[in-house]
Amino acid sequence: MENGAERWNFLGDGKLKATSGTTTVHGVLLNIRRNVDKDDPRPTVPLGHGDPSLFPCFRTTTIAEDAIVDAVRSAEFNYYSPKPGLFPTRR
Repeated sequence: MENGAERWNFLGDGKLKATSGTTTVHGVLLNIRRNVDKDDPRPTVPLGHGDPSLFPCFRTTTIAEDAIVDAVRSAEFNYYSPKPGLFPTRR
């Protein structure tokens, strides 16, 4: 071992190891894709796609946009937030 470091004698639980690798997000997405009928004409939303801006049904509501603009213009939040967060956002 380098620099006198000791080797860990941790082997883990075999049952947990066996089950932990079977369910992943990628695995679920692949399973869904395998079960989609290729001849079905209906469009599907790609669940693994990280950018929703390509789809018009995933637009931000104007209420949220106006809230952000109002917060920026008010200058009430021009500081780092405290550890527990801002009270108005927690309530």
